Amino acid sequence: MKEEGFGAESLTGLYNRRYVMQELERHIEIYKRYHHPFGLLRIGFDNLNWVNDTFGDAGADSILQHLVTLIEANVRDVDIACRYGGDQFVVIMPETDKQAVQAVGHRIAHSVSSTRFKIGDSFATVEVSFSAVSCPEDGAEVEALLRAAVRTG
Repeated sequence: MKEEGFGAESLTGLYNRRYVMQELERHIEIYKRYHHPFGLLRIGFDNLNWVNDTFGDAGADSILQHLVTLIEANVRDVDIACRYGGDQFVVIMPETDKQAVQAVGHRIAHSVSSTRFKIGDSFATVEVSFSAVSCPEDGAEVEALLRAAVRTG
């Protein structure tokens, strides 16, 4: 986990959106100069609002922290995981093609879908969607990659 104030948020310990935007720019520059491709995984936890409405902030926060654990368990140390906003996460995956990014997305989706989250005396499940894009295949600019990630998700 990252230290808050150094590009990380306090709830999840993951990098924040501003940090990942800087890293995307940096990885694009590395690609343009040295031709090192990278992949981008976008993950959406689609029913977190329902969890929040049903179980409150504490329940949703608990599930969110567990979801982060599942993401971190399925990515490499060199990958850059980020909470992009709300229930959206992205992972920058250096030296990774789209097929490998998709495999990681499937692994995370399977881990999440097979987990029942206990909140008090109740259980909740979380729905996952993801998309995989790569530089340069889907673009060599930040906006192009993010548009492609949303379009394919």
